[in-house]
Order: sequence, then C-alpha cells, then structure tokens
Amino acid sequence: MSVETETGSPPSATSQKVFICYRRQETAPYAGRLYDAMVARFGEGNVFMDVDLAPGVDFERRITEVVSGCVALLIVMGPKWAETVEEGRRRIDNPADFVRLEVETGLHRPEVTPIPVLVGGARMPRREDLPAEIRDLGRRNAIELSDGRWTYDVGRLTKTLADLLPDAKPGPREERLPAPEPDETIPLGWRMPLEGMAVAAMTAIPARLLGELLPASGVSHPNEGRREIAENVGTLVLRRTETLALVGAALAFWLARRLWGTDPIRNLARGLLTGGLAGMLGGLVLGLAVYVPDRVPTFEDRANIDLLALALTGGVLGSLVGHLWRPRRSGLGFLAGAAGGFLFQLLFVIAAGWKNTEKWEIAISFGIATAAIAGAALAAMLLRDRAENRSGLERGPS
Repeated sequence: MSVETETGSPPSATSQKVFICYRRQETAPYAGRLYDAMVARFGEGNVFMDVDLAPGVDFERRITEVVSGCVALLIVMGPKWAETVEEGRRRIDNPADFVRLEVETGLHRPEVTPIPVLVGGARMPRREDLPAEIRDLGRRNAIELSDGRWTYDVGRLTKTLADLLPDAKPGPREERLPAPEPDETIPLGWRMPLEGMAVAAMTAIPARLLGELLPASGVSHPNEGRREIAENVGTLVLRRTETLALVGAALAFWLARRLWGTDPIRNLARGLLTGGLAGMLGGLVLGLAVYVPDRVPTFEDRANIDLLALALTGGVLGSLVGHLWRPRRSGLGFLAGAAGGFLFQLLFVIAAGWKNTEKWEIAISFGIATAAIAGAALAAMLLRDRAENRSGLERGPS
C-alpha cells in the first residue's frame, strides 16, 4: 500500500473508528468500495483508509499512532497479499512494509480487533508462510467479500462492526446514503439460486437435444445380444455425459465470474470434467439396470431406478458448486445436489407420471432436473452462510 492521503479527521485514541488496511496495487478498487460502505454506515469521521505522512515524519510511529487509535482493523487481502514481491523479496517480509506495520500494530494492541477481509477469491495465508511478527493473523476468523454477494457480505461485516462501534452514527451527509442492514440484503442473495437454475436449464436443454444426434442401436429389448446391450448402455452414458459436462462447464464459468470476477478458464475445465463424471455415473447406473436384466423394465421400474441415478448425478454436480464456493463446501454441495435430483425425479416423473417419450420432453426434463440440482446446491450454500453469520455474531470477532 502506498500511504499518501488521510481520510477523515485526525485520529485520536478515544474516538471509535475503523481502519482499512490494503495494498494499493492489488486491492485498491475493493478497498474503495468497502470504504464507501463503511462511511455510509458509520460516518466519515469514523472510517480511515490511508495515513498522511508528511516529509520527515517517522512513518513507523505515525502508523502505530493511527492504528492504535482504531477499534477495528480491516485487512483487505487479495490472492497475492502475502506473495507480492518487490526487488526480489516478498514485501510482507520487509519490516518497513506499510501493510506489515499496520497488521503488526493491530495484532499487538488488545483494544484493536484485526479482521481479515478476503476479496477476489483470496484465501487466508498459512501461518507458516507469514513472518513471525504477524503469524497470529492466521488464527483470526476471516470474512469473504465476493462480487456476486457484495451487498450481503458487506452487510454481514457492518453488523459485526456495529457491536464494536455501538456509538458510531452516520453524519448528516452520510444519512442520505444507502445503508442496508444485513437482514434486508439477504433476499438479494437469493438471486444466486435463481440465476444458477437458469444457467443450468438453458444449458441442459440444447445440450440434451445435441446429445440426441448420437446414434443409437435401436434395440428395444435387452436380450437381443451383448453387442446391442453395450451399444444401448453406451449411447445412454454418452448422452448424459455430454449433457452434464456442458452444464457443469456453464455453472463453473458462471460461478467464477459471478462470485469472484476471476479468470474462469481453469474452472471451466473443472466443470467439464465434474459434469461429465456426473453424467457418466448416472448413465451407467440407469443403463446397466435397464438393459442388462432379462426382462424389459416398465416405466415405473425405470423411473425408480432413475431416482438413484439422478441422486448420484445431482450429488456430483452439487459438489462442483460447493467446491467453487468460498469457503469450500463440497460435502454439503453433494448432499444438496443429490436431494435436488432425487426430489425432481420423485415429484415430476414418478408422482406426476411424466413419460418423457419425445426428444423435446427429454430435453425439458433434463433442464428442470439440472435446475433443481443447481438451485438446491446454491440454496444450501446461502443457508450455511447465513447460519455461520449468526453464529459468528454470537461469538463476536476472534
């Protein structure tokens, strides 16, 4: 961080305030947005982002004075926060680095609460990767601010800070600025499941229609021969693999851009592989159960078998959503996705008796099924976020 200007009134040890610590080269846009949100909630005089250093001033003493006069130190951390190099050396290893000085001061002042704020998909650095003087930072609970959930995430942070700054009120100018409370912004987060459902459905329908172009053997009875059985099973597996691979890629691409604004190419490949695995497993379960037995299964038999197949498919696809979430929750995503696939098959196919005999019906069925899986997984992520937020507020910042 280049420490150049001072925002707000001169600091005093008795006034309540929030100090935003950041590296200008990596996280200045995030810090600016966070500053505006904090000012709207707590007032301009209670929020500081930079420190004024006049020529000849002892910068270490000046930073110590300012940070020591704060109640909360928000440490904005991007993906390269601990890895930024200058002149062949990590900046965080330089005792004179401004960011390190601010963090070190906050950690050693009992009246200051340091709170790591992760942006841009960043993760907390490992304690062993930090200099000994600031290694305790690795023990602090972090909060993540994502682009896709910015209002909601900032609402969680301001609600936590409100307990630390009970007397801080917006000034006359700031009262005109929007200052949403967390409970009011939570519904905005529910756009995520709806968007994810739309992405999944809009990808699955054309992908499944494309899969119908794959040649089938045309054998209707499984006892026509091993070769024909293999062809039928193979076609079913290929169609589901192709469909779910494209759905997984679309969801991964959307999540990477929607949540973090990061380069989605790596996640695109992960989505292709995970979605393809989901389709392959589900196709194998259904194909082997339908074509290998000695009798032709009834509609009810096939629908019941597909309960397991879609639950497995949904679990794997849901684990992709959980893996891309922050923090990662692959297990929760698997359970939620499995529930979404299971409920779709139970309600739409078995209970409603949807036969899915035409190509367009099959395509729409896949669209609804993948939408249910994506929606269930994303809803589970948001519910877990909300539960952890309530738990964190009860415990208070660590």
